[in-house]
Amino acid sequence: MIRLFRWLLPVFILAGAVGVAVLLVMTSPDVPAEPAEERAWPVATVTAEVAAHRPLVRLQGFLESPRTAGLTAAVEGDVAELQAREGDRVEEGGALVRIDDRELRFALAQQEAEVADLQSQRRTEQRRIESDGQDLVLEQELETLLEREVERLRDLSRDQYASPSQLEQAEQQLKRQRLAVAERQFAVDTAENRLDRLDAGLDRARAMRDRAALDLSRAEVRAPFAGRVAEVAVAPGDRVRPGEPLITLYDTDALEVRATVPRQVLAPLRLALAGSGVEARATVDGETVPVSLSRFSGRAERGQGGVDALFSVDEGGNGLVLGRFATLEMTLPPEPGTVLLPFEALYDAGRVYRVRDGRMEAVDVTRVGQARLRDGRRGVLVRAAALETGDAIVATQIPQAMDGLRVQVMEQ
Repeated sequence: MIRLFRWLLPVFILAGAVGVAVLLVMTSPDVPAEPAEERAWPVATVTAEVAAHRPLVRLQGFLESPRTAGLTAAVEGDVAELQAREGDRVEEGGALVRIDDRELRFALAQQEAEVADLQSQRRTEQRRIESDGQDLVLEQELETLLEREVERLRDLSRDQYASPSQLEQAEQQLKRQRLAVAERQFAVDTAENRLDRLDAGLDRARAMRDRAALDLSRAEVRAPFAGRVAEVAVAPGDRVRPGEPLITLYDTDALEVRATVPRQVLAPLRLALAGSGVEARATVDGETVPVSLSRFSGRAERGQGGVDALFSVDEGGNGLVLGRFATLEMTLPPEPGTVLLPFEALYDAGRVYRVRDGRMEAVDVTRVGQARLRDGRRGVLVRAAALETGDAIVATQIPQAMDGLRVQVMEQ
């Protein structure tokens, strides 16, 4: 019994304490609650300025060059020497690849000998023609003498002073002479034809000689313009044939950036190009160079969301590498009635808030583009008929932003 009492005594004490506490709470006087004060969200603001701002356009593209030459072998031979390596800058006319020209020199010597042989044949033929002309006169004179001899023998034969055999022998000699005259006459008549045939052969031989000389000159491949070597496709000792690639070269003074222009800014860019032109800056591998809009592509791929534009690199292109990624930034003609704000001021891509009597007031806006703020950062360019110059625009992102929310403008 005593042990049970010891176990129950703490329980009675605890229950009595709880009962006293509940009694005190129930009998305590009511204290009126103070009303909660509305929270004011601290925000930063910018002053709106309705004016004509120049939208900023950012494009992305790649470097290319319309003057890219893929030089190929014009002759067959072994590559003797590479005089330029990939990445080297070369001047116009600079040596790039040398092909062993010994076979080509042999071919040229053979063609020169052919020309000399035909020239000798023509000189001989010319002398033969001159000789045939002189011999024809003599042959004709001899024919005349034989004709007289035959007539004389005929007269003597009638009077029986000459034998028939003498007359027959004279007539045969006359026939042989007439045949000789005819052959000589044919040689004289066809002299121009023989000369023409020799001249044609000589022209052909000269053409072959000139072709061999041209092939010899092509054994050393030279740069058609100043630029940079993009690729070397051969090594010393390689056997190349006509048409096989040797080296690729591009003109660093004719670099362009090809970038796709979205259709929403295509019309302003076309107008600007037709007017005073469009200047921009391209950033390639951390290097910024000036560029200008040169032209638009003549075709667009099916389903493409814009049209490719080609921007010429005005200067500083010597250090740029073909095919590199480029970021373009340019300004369009001024857009009147626009307001330039930091991106933090834009909510839901189409709403800003201005401060009126310490509370936020929503204003629907239309995005026009981007532009540079005074501190150099990019900002959003919007247009709204409800905005006025001098309006305090909220430039702080508030998760609970709503029309009528109480705010406190922080000192700038």
